[in-house]
Amino acid sequence: MPEYNPVNEPIKKQYEDALLHGRGRDHKTVRAVWSDINLYENFTNHADFKTFDKDQAMAFKSWLEKQKNKDGVLLSLSTVRSTLNNLREFFLWLTVHPNYSKKIDGRAVPYLRLSDNDNRAARATREKTPPTLGQLESTLRAMPDKTDIEKRNKAMFAFVIITCVRNDALITLKMKDVDVEKRTVWQDPKHVRTKRRKGIVTGFVRAVMPLAEDIVLEWMRYTTEVLELGPNDPVFPKTRIAPSPRTGAFETQGVSNEHWANTQPVREIFKEAFKSENQRYFNPHLFRNTVIQWALKNCTQYEFKALSQNFGHEHAMTTYNAYGNLREDQQLEAVANIGKANTDLENISVDDLLEEVRRRSGR
Repeated sequence: MPEYNPVNEPIKKQYEDALLHGRGRDHKTVRAVWSDINLYENFTNHADFKTFDKDQAMAFKSWLEKQKNKDGVLLSLSTVRSTLNNLREFFLWLTVHPNYSKKIDGRAVPYLRLSDNDNRAARATREKTPPTLGQLESTLRAMPDKTDIEKRNKAMFAFVIITCVRNDALITLKMKDVDVEKRTVWQDPKHVRTKRRKGIVTGFVRAVMPLAEDIVLEWMRYTTEVLELGPNDPVFPKTRIAPSPRTGAFETQGVSNEHWANTQPVREIFKEAFKSENQRYFNPHLFRNTVIQWALKNCTQYEFKALSQNFGHEHAMTTYNAYGNLREDQQLEAVANIGKANTDLENISVDDLLEEVRRRSGR
């Protein structure tokens, strides 16, 4: 079995360039697409892409649905769907390529698709329950803050509560990005890894949890005055690992002035914080749901729009739809309390209400 087809490799590279530079896809996404194309090639024994037809597409889909992951379990519908979608886009692109348009049967491309029912099942996700503000505050209060590492971890937890920045942004923020006087964060896309590389101005939402803002402000003072971090140093530096002068073994020795390479350490810090309080792990992104559910009860539309922009959203409905779903207990409580906030209206007769409507309408 050949390891690759020299005829296919140039067109794969052209498609990679088209994704990166023509469509603006990131490298992680392109690597996933490349992997799916390689999987298809392995199935066809690295046949020339020009041999693609509906029989080949149907055979591949049937084969893919029977494949198992490394744990010996059938691939999930979402994985199968993602692979088929990536291949469908690739072959659609080939149908308009000058060297392939007359060779590829475009009518075969739709065969790289799950059934409607399987597509719906693949997209279905079980909604994750966000933490309550009470859970976040009790966890934050319980976090130790004696050492530099403990201070950093606690401040990081607090920072996410009052800013809701994403993990990638959190580990790439520099000291110069945080304005302590204005209580703002400039998520500068030139070096901060924001979603879709958008520039975002984020204000501290103190009202959510004043304790969290106080901890963040103290950390900023500490990093400047004690750790002496400069403008281009990370707000939350990685842990320093160095050989011990006594044993020669590598040990944890406070914090460095370097950024973390990835977000895994952040998740581990948050896991440990919740574990110490005997709570299940809530990933940092779920804090957004917590804050938005608080906002739905406590903010005006004007304030909600400001909070939406704080998240980097252009439209408030994006924030509302993405993070505004209520837990079942919240839903039932709200339904049970409908109208109770306006009990003074219960004593007004219908005739009086109609008369007031006529008066205001000038009739």
